[in-house]
Amino acid sequence: MRSVIVGTLTPSTERSAVLRAHLRETGLATIAVDMTEYCRTRTDWQTRRFLEARPDVILVDAEDVEAALVSIQVLHTALPSSWILVCTMVRDADTILKIVRAGARELIPMPLTTESVSEALQRHIEERNRQQKHDAHANGKIFTVCSAKQGSGATTMAINLAAALAENDSARVALVDLDWPVGDVAACLNIKPAFTVADALASVARLDSVLLESYMHKHDRVYVLPGLEEFAASDGFDVTAVSELLEIVTESFTHIVIDMPLAVSRQLFQLVTGMSSDIVTVITPDLLSLRRTERLLTLFNSLNLSDRVRLVLNRADKSNEISDNDIKKALRQPVTLKVANDYPACVEAIHAGKSILAISNKTLARNYREIARQLMGQSQKASAGMFSLLPRTSLWS
Repeated sequence: MRSVIVGTLTPSTERSAVLRAHLRETGLATIAVDMTEYCRTRTDWQTRRFLEARPDVILVDAEDVEAALVSIQVLHTALPSSWILVCTMVRDADTILKIVRAGARELIPMPLTTESVSEALQRHIEERNRQQKHDAHANGKIFTVCSAKQGSGATTMAINLAAALAENDSARVALVDLDWPVGDVAACLNIKPAFTVADALASVARLDSVLLESYMHKHDRVYVLPGLEEFAASDGFDVTAVSELLEIVTESFTHIVIDMPLAVSRQLFQLVTGMSSDIVTVITPDLLSLRRTERLLTLFNSLNLSDRVRLVLNRADKSNEISDNDIKKALRQPVTLKVANDYPACVEAIHAGKSILAISNKTLARNYREIARQLMGQSQKASAGMFSLLPRTSLWS
């Protein structure tokens, strides 16, 4: 195993000696540069030495917090791919936040121990190995779940589709809540998130799979990136930041389910659906759902995405006044799959904070497993035929 190339930055030779002793005892590190004066600018002697060595990891002793903050900012700008680990006695949240925003990957509490230094280096090695594996394999597939009409069950579909996909032993599944202005996935799964998608987007410049996972909540076998917990004050997610986030997510997971609302900008909607291998479009057997879905399918056609659309009829029941044939005639596109109408099972799952698959093996659970099976397989894509029955009005007109 290749050792970690390390640089150290301490305020004195005495503290440098302590840090180097711990590094040697880990057996994981090769020290390439050891500086005992804080960096101030990109062009000073200390910074140039780090630039020449280009270490995998830089350990900064933050005895002088203000000077260390300047050094972290300088080094992070000069060497963005190097992990900056900050050794500090700081405990207050505001200062920790400043250190992280300056570019620190993580903090190692003082006084140092060989174990704490070793664990930090081991996390770097695991990320390096994981990145090498990702580089050798194709990116994960994105399945976007949306609905033209609110209340059609898109969030329930996203949660249970992710749970069904995760039942495959070879799958590593993420569920990303991009709902706007607040998300519902965490509430449905009884998750009290420490972080949300907003935190991941704010850190996207230095985001990798390890940092991404630290923002996620593992629920059974699904890694959940919760949606916004409070009503957002801005006009929407930044499209560039979402693009970069999804690139990292697809490098980290084999299957990604996105709960996608229509209450976003056209640019964001086009970005996410364009990155998707399949667009699971949830409809219900009522006229309003058909009317709005017809317009949504027209939009997909204008974006050349019709072949990715999978129409899924939710709340299907033999007593429905609108038949499958009526839907096909109205939308000129067949329903791909159906999900049974079982409201009590949905309520039971929400109250339990579980997926329906985790509490039931009824028809409803089997329906979700069949959708996952088809999405993971080589099933036929939806027809590209389009629509004439209802008025053609742009969703973003």
